[in-house]
Amino acid sequence: MASSIFPSSTGLMADKIRSFAWERTPLGPIESWSPALKISVEAVVASKFPQCLFWGPDLIAIYNDEFLPILGAKEEALGQPLRVTWSETWEALRPIAEDALAGIAGYHEDFQLQTTRHGHTETAYFTFCYAPVRDENGTVLGMLDTAIETTDAVHGRRSLISERERYRQMFENAPGFMAMLSVPDFRIEYANPAYMRLIGDRDVIGRKVIDALPEAISQGYLDILQEILQSGKAYAAAGKLFSFMPPAAAQAQDRYLDFVYQPIRSPGGEITNIFVSGSDVTERTLGEETLRRSEARLRFLDDLAKETGKGADADTILAVTTRMVGEYLRLSNCAYADMDDDEDGFTIRGDWAAEGSPSIVGHYSLAAFGRLAVSNLTRGLPLIVNDNQKELAPEEAKTFQDIGIAATICMPLLRGGKLTALMAIHDKVPHTWSAEELALIREVTERSWAHIQRVRAEAELRSTAEALAALNASLEARVEERTAALVQAEEALRHSQKMEAVGQLTGGLAHDFNNILAGIGGSLELMNTRLSQGRIADVDRYLHGAQSAVKRAAGLTQRLLAFSRRQTLDPKPLDLNRLVAGMHDLIARSVGPSVAVEAVAAGGLWTTFADVGQLENALLNLCINARDAMPDGGKVTIETANRWMDERAARERGLAPGQYVSLCVSDTGTGMSSETIARAFDPFFTTKPTGQGTGLGLSMVYGFAGQSDGSARIYSEVGQGTMVCLYLPRYAAEAPDEEEFEREPEAPRASGSQTILVVDDEPLVRMVAVEILTELGYDVLEADDGPSAMKLLQSHRDICLLLTDVGLPNGMNGRQLADAARLGQPDLKVLFITGYAENAVLNHGHLERGMQVMTKPFSGEALARRVNDIIKGEHGG
Repeated sequence: MASSIFPSSTGLMADKIRSFAWERTPLGPIESWSPALKISVEAVVASKFPQCLFWGPDLIAIYNDEFLPILGAKEEALGQPLRVTWSETWEALRPIAEDALAGIAGYHEDFQLQTTRHGHTETAYFTFCYAPVRDENGTVLGMLDTAIETTDAVHGRRSLISERERYRQMFENAPGFMAMLSVPDFRIEYANPAYMRLIGDRDVIGRKVIDALPEAISQGYLDILQEILQSGKAYAAAGKLFSFMPPAAAQAQDRYLDFVYQPIRSPGGEITNIFVSGSDVTERTLGEETLRRSEARLRFLDDLAKETGKGADADTILAVTTRMVGEYLRLSNCAYADMDDDEDGFTIRGDWAAEGSPSIVGHYSLAAFGRLAVSNLTRGLPLIVNDNQKELAPEEAKTFQDIGIAATICMPLLRGGKLTALMAIHDKVPHTWSAEELALIREVTERSWAHIQRVRAEAELRSTAEALAALNASLEARVEERTAALVQAEEALRHSQKMEAVGQLTGGLAHDFNNILAGIGGSLELMNTRLSQGRIADVDRYLHGAQSAVKRAAGLTQRLLAFSRRQTLDPKPLDLNRLVAGMHDLIARSVGPSVAVEAVAAGGLWTTFADVGQLENALLNLCINARDAMPDGGKVTIETANRWMDERAARERGLAPGQYVSLCVSDTGTGMSSETIARAFDPFFTTKPTGQGTGLGLSMVYGFAGQSDGSARIYSEVGQGTMVCLYLPRYAAEAPDEEEFEREPEAPRASGSQTILVVDDEPLVRMVAVEILTELGYDVLEADDGPSAMKLLQSHRDICLLLTDVGLPNGMNGRQLADAARLGQPDLKVLFITGYAENAVLNHGHLERGMQVMTKPFSGEALARRVNDIIKGEHGG
């Protein structure tokens, strides 16, 4: 959840509101809240007084820190409906809540509560004022409960403190403005400090509204009081404009108010007073209005860009622009003009005129419009006239009046310091131009002429292109002949380089896999010989040798998959020293015999937490880059170290201060310039010749480091070699020992009658999996493709686990099979078995709950443990 939802709010409840699981409540996720709800919650959380907002028809509670002591044992009321949390008093609260949702304010006096303060519980009394909360349209959206502690007042009343003093304390402590009026003369009996500040600290106590606030008469507020007195009904308003005119003020002060006029009745039902309460929402209202105007302006500019984008020439673009601007601003004219070379005469080539307004197309002299027009426009400043009769000399005003213009904004366009064009909006009656109108015509002018210049440039480019086409035609034959020869030579060179790289890689792979196959084949042959001789004592040794060779082959395959970026992400605690040592031979073969590889391992190296395959891929990439930077051979040094990053060091590397483990690869090659370093991590940026680099290697390394909460940095100088360092956060736990990975506990057996469906198109792999699971006590069904597996799933509803290869024939892969199966059995567990992690099929490792991936080859014990874990739900999904 983004903390920027309430940027100014701090405190316990502000943090709790941000982190609360709102999607489980009727209000939904916090990002979907309406502006009115966000503003209301921000105001409540920022209030210095105890306040609780009850929102929506269910009256969901949201409160601030000051309200916490009032909750007492109800400290989990956040996000709960009022009727649930306060169920024991709901019958008393229901009428007040219903009134508030109907737009009627109310209060509950001297309510006794057990509050928690300073770690102990005590009895306190509160008066709760309930006021409806409305949106900009006046619709009631919720209820605001402002709590005013009256403990002292209650105790004081018991000590014969007067009723008037109790109300005075309540009024003075209230966060909003409050006043009490007598009837029928509407005399102001009480007014709290907030009310006094609102009206300009006038002396109003004891005076009639008609005398104390004379502006109330002209604005209809006295009529409202009369209506309340006659009807007996409360009156509420949201965002209502009131213009105050304090005696010492030079001009009226406009304020927007949310307020309630509530009739107060005697025990006999007679109206004795009118209670006034509310809050000043001017800043909120003006902010919302500014936002609405800004959004409307942006929508208009977007529509204008779409419409003018259809224009193929300048006249069409400007005709659409003047029409849309004139209609949007509801003016009499919008026109555009080109300046003569002397910058005095100009020609209005096109304009839009509203119905009943004459066109002003024609040629004019700029000087005829007055000195202000010449001075401003030639200096690039707009000419702004609200009423030419009042602001210009008679002869200057006459020029405007002769063409039916009383008010204008004329926006100049300067190019190279010269006045080249004008765009203007006009009105035939005096008009006070707003800042928004000025900003709009300025932006429209710049956009329109930029668009015109682009259209003209495109037209010139097309003309030039057509001229060049004829010339190019005569050269094409010769160019094609020479290009064909060049392409053929380049293809031969590229193929030679590719085959050299493939040969180097396949040579190393063939060497390793031939050794592994020789070990497996020899072990199996010796096992066969000893079994035929009846000498079974040595069989375990040969079996262990074959299994070790299989594990070596699997490890080599995983390194190749990491290199090709097909490894499923699987971060784990690891020791960088052990990883570097394990890759030393692969790196040496990859960089070739002309490059020496040295590893400098730090003693006491901390553990880090990262995806082993991705980290191996990153290290191999860096070593291959280092090799390419040393065409004549050299030395690659791989170094690990522990790093303490203070604020400055961390900031330079884009990290948070703390402990990190570094993995650095340095070379003795050509080095990089500062310009190259600045772009080295950019995707697809490469300094290698065409066809020799994708430009993705360092970008992958940088992205992997960032995803691992670390960073990557390059240190280099031209001719002095390069060092690239990865910084990965320290992990608190220790990396597991290699021996711990080798230990495999006894395979867990099936618990009860459990049915597993095995799907694999490779008969031998399917047979091995079926035999292993059958031996463990599972009921096993098998299929060789998706369609046959679906038939078994439909006829056997007791299948608890689908174990499937990812790559399957006959039009349905393993992921498609799993998705189809889960339509009928949403809780079906799925274990994907694959020779490599097809990230595209498996959604790049982002599997649904109850799905896991296991790569081939695997031991029987490993399969048994994984099947047992996923059936029991110990690994999630």
